[in-house]
Amino acid sequence: MHHFRRYGWKLAVTFAALLIVAACFGAYQTLWLGTISLTPLPPIVAALSLSGPQCRVAILRSNYASKFFKTAANYDAHIEYWRNLIPKMKMTVDVVTDPQLEDGLQGFQILLMPSAICLSEKEKVSIRDFVSKGGSAICTWATGSRDETGAWKGLGFLSELTGADTFEFTPRTSPWFVTFAGGNPLTAGGPGGFRVQVDSPERLEAKTSGVDGYWSDERLFPFDPNLPVNFQGALLHNSYGRGRVAWYGFQENSAVAGGDDKAILDLTLLNTLAWAGRKTLCAVNPWPAPYSAATVFACDVEDKFDNAAYAANALRKAQEKGTFFCVADMVKENPDLIPQLEGAGEVAVHGDTNDPFSPAGVLSQIIRLEKARWRLWRLGGRWATGFHPPLDAFGNQTLEALAAAHFHYVLLGAERSAGVVNTALPDILRISQSSMRLHRNLDLVRLTRTMDDDLRYSPLGVVGLDPSWIAQRALADFDIIHGLGGLYIFAYHSQGFSAPEYVGIVTTLIEQSHQSKTWISTAAEVASWWESRSHVSLSVSEKGTNTIRLAVKYDGVKPLDNIALAVYPPSDSAAAHVIPAGALLATAEIIPGTDNSRLNLKLGRLNPGMTYQYELSWGQ
Repeated sequence: MHHFRRYGWKLAVTFAALLIVAACFGAYQTLWLGTISLTPLPPIVAALSLSGPQCRVAILRSNYASKFFKTAANYDAHIEYWRNLIPKMKMTVDVVTDPQLEDGLQGFQILLMPSAICLSEKEKVSIRDFVSKGGSAICTWATGSRDETGAWKGLGFLSELTGADTFEFTPRTSPWFVTFAGGNPLTAGGPGGFRVQVDSPERLEAKTSGVDGYWSDERLFPFDPNLPVNFQGALLHNSYGRGRVAWYGFQENSAVAGGDDKAILDLTLLNTLAWAGRKTLCAVNPWPAPYSAATVFACDVEDKFDNAAYAANALRKAQEKGTFFCVADMVKENPDLIPQLEGAGEVAVHGDTNDPFSPAGVLSQIIRLEKARWRLWRLGGRWATGFHPPLDAFGNQTLEALAAAHFHYVLLGAERSAGVVNTALPDILRISQSSMRLHRNLDLVRLTRTMDDDLRYSPLGVVGLDPSWIAQRALADFDIIHGLGGLYIFAYHSQGFSAPEYVGIVTTLIEQSHQSKTWISTAAEVASWWESRSHVSLSVSEKGTNTIRLAVKYDGVKPLDNIALAVYPPSDSAAAHVIPAGALLATAEIIPGTDNSRLNLKLGRLNPGMTYQYELSWGQ
């Protein structure tokens, strides 16, 4: 009887303990985690001046071209897309016909020619006259390649307007993607470094010395890897006489499934209208001055740990820094390794073990994250702020766990939970938690690797690969991301390219980065920069024919240095001047460049909660 009572007490205590654990877990889920939503923050778009002289836009609705389409409704959809977009720019719009264009345009600043494949010779003469005298033309697809009867005339007129060497209807299988390059007015702000999927009945490629976007695969590589992006152009801008010309090799309303792709494409279309209408465009550069791109050397330390020391030595010799994502339960066997790695940059979390985090619950993932971070802190004395999921496996619950554990950033592989990535730039995920009357927002910076890591260079693995071939492959990847103005993540492993026979590739990439104005930094520093940069906002107002007032507001929590702006003025100018305005002492300087159509403006230190004003003038 006594034994039965003792057993009953143990059972009751166990049951009570389970109830307490369940209650604590339920309280944690409902009161602490509460309701969680994940929202990517939109990119910082370009600021532009909507004031100044009225800008009138003429959209050509061509009966000649309409007859070439299967139905007039298909053609008219392109006209209507622009008619709905133009009012956002506070521009007036009129639809003009073929006879009106043949007689010459008066009182318009922009001529829009959506899918105007059929043009008469009189129309071509009128277009040349309009643009050469200072007007702007925006055209899509194979403009003017047929005459008013539909007879083929070639692509010479389009080459003349755009300055492209040649155009080609290159047969490609769908899906079709367009990747936008940074550093040009059409992609100022958010679109540079992004790609969209389009579904045009026809598509055209430009071959020219420089393009603003190119036909690519879903991972930002040129569609034909054997050809440079300049041979696969999808959009470009050009000067013609005193005028401006912009061209899209696809239809403006063809973004697949709308959503983010439509928003990004619309941003380029709005930028194009602003540039064509000679409105001043101003955008925050992605990276600190004077850099045009960024590189992170990210090493996963998960096997053959001693090799990681070779990568650390290569970084130290080059006086650069990298990030080492460590599996905590494994590197504890080599306690001297973590201080060596911290001496070459940053140590971050790659899990407590090599087991994937997804699809475990949020609480389980939080416990694993905190366990790994605590162990790395015990070994090195620094608190890790970044995480790279083992096996690149993660889900929304992983992101929620990272936010709850106050991680600052996550490095993701080439595949996200929703599919293939669409940008070479970091982004910020706003994680909102609501519980009872409590609400808080947490920002998690996502750094996404768009290129293969070292273990995927060959399906047979790393062993036997020629180091010179590896370096050539890595440099090709680097060139793609650098051309986009994006973040190149060289992802390698302690059991891969950290080995003595391969680690020289790190040195080769560092040398290339130094030659191309690329910022080499740790993942934590890149994430910190991107988060601080997200608190910068711009506004522009015109103060005269050649002067603008620029306001820069900064809502970050710590001072921000080396922010640079790209300014695209109404006209090309080799001379520019900037002076501070307003009550605050604001310093800025013009960074010399070779492109007279773009001014690079480096600002002085921005302090939290302050708005700085500048007057920028050119051509005086």
